[in-house]
Amino acid sequence: MPTIVITGGHHNSALVVAKELVKKGFHVAWIGHRFSTRGDTHDSAEYLEVTSVGLSFHHLKAGKIDSTPTLEEIANIPLGFIRAWRLLKQIKPDAVVSFGGYLGLAVSLSANLLRIPVYLHEQTMLAGKANRLAGYFARRVFLAWKSAARFFPANKTCYVGLPLREGLLSAKPKKIFQNSLPTILVLGGKQGSHIINTHLFAILADLLPNFNLIHQTGTNSVTRDYEASLALKNTLSPTLAAHYLPMGYIHENEVGEYLASCDLYLGRSGAHVTYELAYFGKRCLLIPYIHTTGSEQYLQAKYLRDAGLGIILPQSELSAAILLSGISSALKLPLATLPILPTNATKVMVRELNL
Repeated sequence: MPTIVITGGHHNSALVVAKELVKKGFHVAWIGHRFSTRGDTHDSAEYLEVTSVGLSFHHLKAGKIDSTPTLEEIANIPLGFIRAWRLLKQIKPDAVVSFGGYLGLAVSLSANLLRIPVYLHEQTMLAGKANRLAGYFARRVFLAWKSAARFFPANKTCYVGLPLREGLLSAKPKKIFQNSLPTILVLGGKQGSHIINTHLFAILADLLPNFNLIHQTGTNSVTRDYEASLALKNTLSPTLAAHYLPMGYIHENEVGEYLASCDLYLGRSGAHVTYELAYFGKRCLLIPYIHTTGSEQYLQAKYLRDAGLGIILPQSELSAAILLSGISSALKLPLATLPILPTNATKVMVRELNL
């Protein structure tokens, strides 16, 4: 039975591939983050979802140079490679499939040194530095977007699209609230967005008379936004409280149902949600995360805006008035028809592993 290591920064699509590999008889080991952010003591969504389906999870502490690196994080860059090398020696995989990010790079470089085949999946339109580097020694680079091909050797790339969760492909709208008001779905990425949450909390009283709100806050133990959302809901009248559904995290098999049921998406423009919004053809109000390689989230937001589905609000310009105005404008956008995106990425990737 071949053993595959799955790793990298985008666990949603990675988990889709992992489940399919298990169905095909592979043993899958996962190397990832037990905790989402610095100082957070809550288990990450990645850890909870991976372990919930019975996969073995190996926490890897690796370093990342961000806008405010600590000495510990700088030291963890070389230490991360050593830890990844030790994990791979322990697991003895037949291949590594990386979904990007600095953790994926640590595992991929270590695998290359151990002569373990490396496969990459690039989810973004603008490939990150980690995957660009790993692409030089990877056996195959799978692409979610054709525009990322220019960052990799042409003979290695394969455009497959994004591995879509089964719940997305089969999702149908359902009645979540007992009224006929438009429903807004707020996602600040899998960890939530403290900035978006803060602005949204400030205008809840203005929104809820006219809209239903499904609000994924994240479960960060430092910002405690989920606890704040519950406290705010308790201050609302019974009528308005019935329009507000705060959630710490929306499980991966539920996201499709909520996307299919909402009238407007509000939040970040990460690789997964951009693809999913295009797949569903949903109106959206986008606030790109600014700390990404080459402004990748802005490029993804621009794709949806240029297709006629979205409006972009720069994070630096956010205010209560601008957010309220943006919601009103986005709901008036005509529904657009986008190019058909591939939906068979998982099958293609599993077939091409060919171990």
